[in-house]
Amino acid sequence: MIRTPQAKTLGVLAVVCLVVAFSFSSTLVKRAETAGVLVAFWRMLIVSLAWNVVLWSSGRRVTTADVRAVWIPGVFFGLNLAVFFTGATHNSVANAALIGSCAPLLIVPAGAWLFREHIDPRALLCAAIAFGGLALVLLNAPPGGDATLLGNVFGVLAMLLQVSYVVSTKHFRRDMDVTTFMATICPIATVAVFPIAIAHGGVFGMSATGWKYTLILSFTSGITAQGLLVYAQKTIQIGTIGIAQVAQPALAVVWSYLLLSEVINGRQALGIAIVTAGLLAFTLLNQPGDRRDRAR
Repeated sequence: MIRTPQAKTLGVLAVVCLVVAFSFSSTLVKRAETAGVLVAFWRMLIVSLAWNVVLWSSGRRVTTADVRAVWIPGVFFGLNLAVFFTGATHNSVANAALIGSCAPLLIVPAGAWLFREHIDPRALLCAAIAFGGLALVLLNAPPGGDATLLGNVFGVLAMLLQVSYVVSTKHFRRDMDVTTFMATICPIATVAVFPIAIAHGGVFGMSATGWKYTLILSFTSGITAQGLLVYAQKTIQIGTIGIAQVAQPALAVVWSYLLLSEVINGRQALGIAIVTAGLLAFTLLNQPGDRRDRAR
């Protein structure tokens, strides 16, 4: 891992930029005024091309063996994005972002159960507190706002699909490098979502607004943020990046207020604070365990 001061500074800037880019996703998909599954399909297609261009530029190609190795994570990846974007278009950004942010609270216990990874028992209490904060947000949505039960259901399903994606990636990816992995799973994800997009209809009939925000999403969270994440990992510890990403839901609420005029009430603000604090404590408590595991 590169440790020079300049490299560390650039790594920190990369983390800040990727957190901001990811936090815009829910707001941008709502601004698209287009069915979430269509935005997800075209975003994944564009990102698939980008990652494969990067892979081709290094003289490599996706092989049949690569596809066989990670097709399951690829399917989960595509379904997660399609369901999340669909949920975001039927929900408030606060609800969508907060539900999605709770995925690590299930990923870490799943890792402990399936892969015998370390988990601090105190972190489970923090997870319970965070889920309590999430319930406070969901149950106190302002009347007449964008929050809906259907949107919440889609959000929970997307969260479970994200957990499935991360856990299956841990199992199937093995020693595949990041570029090859992304160049492989993105086309698989695109193919997985294509039948759903066709069934929905309008795949080739998106409005100018839909195309505009789909392209913005593709080049921010889909390409730039993912590239920054890969770059940041060269100088910044993964655990530190995870801690920084705890800020994403709160930032998402800020963007929704500025760009969509969505508002939250006092009880929701309290719930967001509880979720953020719970996530932060949960992440911090699991960092020492990760270091102990690496030392063995």
